[in-house]
Amino acid sequence: MANRKKQNEDPVEGSRETIERELEREGQNRTEPPDRITEDDEDRIRARAYEIWEREGRPDGGHERHWHQAEKELEEEGRISPHTGE
Repeated sequence: MANRKKQNEDPVEGSRETIERELEREGQNRTEPPDRITEDDEDRIRARAYEIWEREGRPDGGHERHWHQAEKELEEEGRISPHTGE
């Protein structure tokens, strides 16, 4: 099952899975505790990062930059709580 082919799947959905997998991997390397961000905030950030990625033409890589940009934008808009990593 781990080697399932994605050739018949929606390419956007496959890309979303790739971004989420990379962000999850990045989250495992964080120095701040993972419970510093709520699940709702994480969902908002993920959706915004995906929007940013789409606006930029769906480039390969850049998932960390998209995540941080999304987090910053949402904090500035007051849609999520600031995360200082303290």
